[in-house]
Amino acid sequence: MNGYDNYKAFYGLNHRLSTLILTYGMKYIDLSKITINESRKMFSTINCSDVNTLILSNEYYDEQIDQILDNNCFPLKSMVSLNTLILYSIRLYTMHTLTQQHFQLDNLKALVISFRSDLCTEKVSDMCRVVLYHFSSRFKSLKYLFLSASKDKEIICHNELLSLNDSLLSTEISSTLQHLFLHNIRTNDIGNILSRFPKLQYLSANVRLNRHITDYPLSLNLITCHLKVPLYTLELLVNLLKQCPNLEELTLSFIPINYDDLNSYEWEDLIEKYLLKLKQFTLYIIPFDYEMDIAQASIEDDFLKNQFWLDRKIKIEIMDGESINNNNIEPKIMIKFSI
Repeated sequence: MNGYDNYKAFYGLNHRLSTLILTYGMKYIDLSKITINESRKMFSTINCSDVNTLILSNEYYDEQIDQILDNNCFPLKSMVSLNTLILYSIRLYTMHTLTQQHFQLDNLKALVISFRSDLCTEKVSDMCRVVLYHFSSRFKSLKYLFLSASKDKEIICHNELLSLNDSLLSTEISSTLQHLFLHNIRTNDIGNILSRFPKLQYLSANVRLNRHITDYPLSLNLITCHLKVPLYTLELLVNLLKQCPNLEELTLSFIPINYDDLNSYEWEDLIEKYLLKLKQFTLYIIPFDYEMDIAQASIEDDFLKNQFWLDRKIKIEIMDGESINNNNIEPKIMIKFSI
């Protein structure tokens, strides 16, 4: 149960209930819909060192995160047992303040941050970069990092690119991070991500591939990958995936430059040469130069004549669309197998 609900319902009724609530009922605290004054009143009563999970948000009460975590009332410093920290719709100023604060969260394993939708996209990209390469390395037990540059379906970082800058070149490698989600954030820095997080097991990102990079870091721990790779040749994608030989699950959203990149034998060659442990493969294709039904017929005619794909009982169908830019919704063709 939400610790705040426990506190509101039972604290103060009698000594026994108050003791139980303070001792056992404050592990998980969701304040996303709670007023600032009520939140601060609770923090002044409870032992913050017992808190395991904390959720804050600016969505229901503007500047809730900012005012709860300001310098005069900063409970994170005393939350030594905090395992999960979730910050929804955070302002850039608050995030900047957090990155400058000196506090230790040695038990923090999961960090989830989403930025407000009314922010400057360039500054959001800069802050995402700081969180990814600098702030997250402060937490020595961090395994799960989720960064989102959207609110609802409104993307605020649609065309901005997340990349490493000179000020972060000396940042130390994270030896603990295993799951990384970059939601609605495009990055052309996939090589640095793989090299700085060598224990990464799960990666979900919108990737811009560098045409001049042919030798990506070897990623032996990566077993699940969900990538959006628009408007690139299959050859560039192979350069990346061949360095991930232990992938068991691969999902790709792919806008081909030409339909030679949808040759079933080329995709077969990629899997048979470099992805021998692959058990689940999903390829979403967004055609752009002729009708969807024609594209589907062409793909089916190719893949369904190839014994490699027939042996894996592939499924080919048209799926609901997704936003390609701020206005257009395009359907996509799904090619999928699971063994």
